[in-house]
Order: sequence, then structure tokens, then C-alpha cells
Amino acid sequence: MELKTAIVTGASSGIGLAISKMLSSEGYKVYGIGRIFPEDADFFEKRISLDIRDTDILLKKISEIKKVDLLVNAAGSAYYGLAEFNTADQIKEMCRTDLEAPMILTSALIPKLKDTKGMVINIASVTSTRINTHGAAYGALKAGLRSYGRSLYEEVRKTGIRVVTVCPDLTLGTKLYRNADFTPSEDEGCYLLPEDTSECVRSVINMREGAAVTEVEVRPQFNRIEKKKKD
Repeated sequence: MELKTAIVTGASSGIGLAISKMLSSEGYKVYGIGRIFPEDADFFEKRISLDIRDTDILLKKISEIKKVDLLVNAAGSAYYGLAEFNTADQIKEMCRTDLEAPMILTSALIPKLKDTKGMVINIASVTSTRINTHGAAYGALKAGLRSYGRSLYEEVRKTGIRVVTVCPDLTLGTKLYRNADFTPSEDEGCYLLPEDTSECVRSVINMREGAAVTEVEVRPQFNRIEKKKKD
């Protein structure tokens, strides 16, 4: 039996890495797209090191993958703070990473996903569903990704493709807060781990054919952040 093939962006760390590892355990050949991969990540079929904003290189690399059963758009970039202090470069980086790249990749891979009656999983954020002071641009882009997924599902469902938006909350062990002055609280029950989202994805991909979850939130029981300590 031929193994299923998955492409995962943001696969070199955090949620993308956890999803890649889980998919490998489920018998997928995983092509991971990221920047700097951990040396012990030997579960990938292939590690593709690139900047996801390099569209021409990205499209060339994925064109070499002949069969695709699953696309996971997990790459993300975030800058927090008041909107007036978001620089043009920060906004462009978030736009291209959080929304432009997933749409470009998905559009390019739909023909292959039609052939396999495959699946697209977009890792959005709980910020896509609410007002986000100190994160207006990031929340807007994740809301755009959520909207894209909902509309795309209606377009392609007749072909057998499933489209799922997963919206995680505060997650430890990711690089998403490297540009923030806060981090999820490490108190028990106040954070998610990347593996929590990957286990959610495991449940989604193993659902009975003909049943589709289109959207799910993954949240810690409590809502608490901590200010980063200044050096």
C-alpha cells in the first residue's frame, strides 16, 4: 500500500514540527518546509530549508512532489504591540507568511489534492475569532486565513477535498512570542503544548470518510500570560 504524502510548512519548530512528527507516526511521508531543522528530526521524508516568502523557490520545490494527500499550513509570524508601532517591514512579513504563502501553496496544490481527495489544514489562531488589542495586524491576518478556509471548503467539497481550520491558543515551545513582551504563563492549565494541537490534527485526519470537521479551537483551561523579564 502506497504511503500518504504530507507537506507541512513551519515544520522546523513548534506546532509544525509536532504535527510533522505525528504524521510520520501515522505512516505519512512528510515533506517539511522550514528554515533551520533540528538535527534529530529524522522522521521527515525530506527537509526543505527555505524562506516561505521566496515564492518562486517554494513553488519549484513543491512541484517536484508528485502526489500530495495533505497540506498543513503551519508557518507563522507575529509582532505584538500597539498598531501604531508596527513597522512596514513587520506588517509585510506577517502578511506574506501568515496569509499570502498559505493561499499560494493551497492554490498550487489543489489539482493534486483533487486526485487524492486530500485535505488542507490551516493552523490559524484564536485571535482569528476575536478583537485583538496589541495584536491587531496578526489577528486580522489569521482571520483572513480562517475566512479563506471556510470559503475554500465550500468551493472544493464536491471534489472530496476537506478543509480544516485549527485555532490554537497560547502555546509554549513555539517561536511565535519571540517578538512579544509576554509569554504564556507556565502555571499548570494556562498553556498549550505543540503536541496538543498535533493530537487535535491526528483526530481530524482519522475521521471517517464522508464526515468533516471544518473548524476547531484548542485552548488551555485558564487564560493567563506573564510579562517577560527584562535583561
